[in-house]
Amino acid sequence: MGCELLAGAVVLAADRVPARAGRRCAAGFDQDAVTLAAEAVLGLGLGGFERPAGLVLASVSLPYEEGGCAQVVAELAGLGEDLFCVELSATARDGLAAVRLADGLIAAGWGPVVVCGAHRCREAGEREAGDGAVALLLAERGGLARLTAGPAHCEELRERWRLPGDLAPREADVSFTEELGGARVAGLVAAAALRQPAVADGGPVVVAVTGPSARSSARVERGLGGPGDLGFARTGALGAAHPLLRLLLGLGSRAVVVAASGGVGEALLVEPVGEDAARLAALVAGQVAGGRDVASIAPAPAQAGFDPYFSAPRAWRERGQDLRLEGVLSDNGRVLYPPPAGITGQRRALAREGRILTLTRDHVYPGSDTLQMAVADLDDGSRFYAQVAAGEHVQIDQPVRLVPRRLHAGGGIVQYYWKLAPCR
Repeated sequence: MGCELLAGAVVLAADRVPARAGRRCAAGFDQDAVTLAAEAVLGLGLGGFERPAGLVLASVSLPYEEGGCAQVVAELAGLGEDLFCVELSATARDGLAAVRLADGLIAAGWGPVVVCGAHRCREAGEREAGDGAVALLLAERGGLARLTAGPAHCEELRERWRLPGDLAPREADVSFTEELGGARVAGLVAAAALRQPAVADGGPVVVAVTGPSARSSARVERGLGGPGDLGFARTGALGAAHPLLRLLLGLGSRAVVVAASGGVGEALLVEPVGEDAARLAALVAGQVAGGRDVASIAPAPAQAGFDPYFSAPRAWRERGQDLRLEGVLSDNGRVLYPPPAGITGQRRALAREGRILTLTRDHVYPGSDTLQMAVADLDDGSRFYAQVAAGEHVQIDQPVRLVPRRLHAGGGIVQYYWKLAPCR
């Protein structure tokens, strides 16, 4: 078995704040694992490929502990309703487990498949964590690299866990985790992978290791001749997205990517095909090295007493408008958005880029500094009025893009919509 990588996309929070190992990506208060994942999937440029038949979302920081998040990502990314959709949320190793699951779906005729890993750092107990997402489009053939699932490992080993109601993760004794935890499991899986004929007989190979501890996984990786995690000092550990980030960064050569956490481990052989793979790796490396170095980010607005009304039936009826940004195509070819009452016609999603026409500041939004509000002339001739994304600022005639963001959790449910952010 094995599948091929058709496209890859990375979204990293623009702000880089000080962290124990250097810097880490820090998202604004209006971003979470769902918005990061949706933005990464949109970055794949799926319009140029066969429509995906499946979505596998991997994250240990999803906003809903029960009820599902993958379906929201599918709506925001416009993947359609005839979609197999599943999420993995146990450990950071699940990014690679998602690739193995996608491989099986493709082998069974369910392809192409989108795999996405995402992480939004929780405030407590995640000093090494960063905010970002990685999306891959996988299919049977015709891609940038061949991905072949390798050895796996499973045992009952608790090194990092979270019980219901825990604000911070619990961790086992450091002496135990350093000697017997993820580093040992990663070493077992990597050694087994390197012994496989497909790996050993195929020429030089680089080993990339990710685990619950950056220090211990780097030690294992260097012991196997790997380069070490060169991106960690700029991004932090991106949870289940991190092994997928290592996969894309290593596309310049044959690589074995290993992820281990919580007693489970995965190995994946990555074999690039052609020069496009190296170009994608260089593009991702540029994203990792970029960002804005800041001392801190703006805190979430204090919203005591702010509890907007929410209606589940209304949200379901208007999900095309709110999540997919669908308007009605008028007789003169413009997309009318929001769709005027009583007007029926062909539904079409808005263009996702444009230029700022005019802007103002909102001094009323509860518990917050003033927010920028702007109107954008979109590339399809329509106009869009919205908030500017947290931490961003725009000017008249500046190129902007529409980005999925979290609005609030009024009524006990997370409300998502779209905001404006500068093109980068």
